[in-house]
Amino acid sequence: ALGQGFAAFVGPVYTRCVGLIERKRAAEQRAAQYGEEPPDKEFLVCALDLISGVTEGMADQVAPVIGAHAPSLLKALLVCMSDSSPDVRQSAYALVGDLAKASIEVLRPGLSEFLPVLTEHLNPDFVSVCNNAAWAIGEIAIKVGADLRHYCSVEAILQRLIPIINRHESINKSLLENTAITLGRLGVVAPELAAPLLETFIKPWCLALRSIRDDIEKEHAFMGLTAMIRLNPRAPLNCFVELCDAFCSWGTPPAELHQTFSQLLHGYKGSIPPEQWQAFMAGIPEDLRARLTERYAL
Repeated sequence: ALGQGFAAFVGPVYTRCVGLIERKRAAEQRAAQYGEEPPDKEFLVCALDLISGVTEGMADQVAPVIGAHAPSLLKALLVCMSDSSPDVRQSAYALVGDLAKASIEVLRPGLSEFLPVLTEHLNPDFVSVCNNAAWAIGEIAIKVGADLRHYCSVEAILQRLIPIINRHESINKSLLENTAITLGRLGVVAPELAAPLLETFIKPWCLALRSIRDDIEKEHAFMGLTAMIRLNPRAPLNCFVELCDAFCSWGTPPAELHQTFSQLLHGYKGSIPPEQWQAFMAGIPEDLRARLTERYAL
């Protein structure tokens, strides 16, 4: 609620939260060593969530006020990312995403350690953990750009995400959408790695994102999709109706993206005989045909 008006309190709050995490981890180690009752994980979860809230509130002003607290925060966060409790991991991955979104430079020193852990926990059996891991990877990717491959194996992330999106009929809706968005963001930063695999996930991708609201995450996702299609134009041929529907799902796409959609659609139209295109248009739902005609003069 206070946003950047909370700046005066950030230092003490970060210090106390990180100290709480460190003390609870030490207590866990003692409990394991002496067979005692382990401490309540809720303290870890609350400390992580509080840091997330502060980070979100401070936005791009968080870096200078964290200052010297950053190394101890990253160290404590890395430990929490591999905690045995899914609740702790879920909150830890949310914090990674919030830090990436607010100030990637705070997070950058830990990326080579954080990203492999996030990749390892792209497991849909733990929906909320997997959801936050996928989202955090996407936020990191869009901030570090092509440098992502210096910190992790993009191929390994793709190999984890693609089976998840292909379980679209039985997967949590939020997880499905975040998986699709992150695949799109990987298409922005590493299209040459993602494009050869596009045919294996483009149909569920289009179905997943056709109904989400217009926002910056959707914009990133479709930027990545179009970048992949340019490198692998054959990929959508078996799900061209779904692709058209996804393009038309936008209320008002950004001008550059709208132009890219138009270029791609007209490129496909120009690549086949006119009678085949007419047959395709005649065979699609009337409302979609009307949108394609109105928006893209097809």
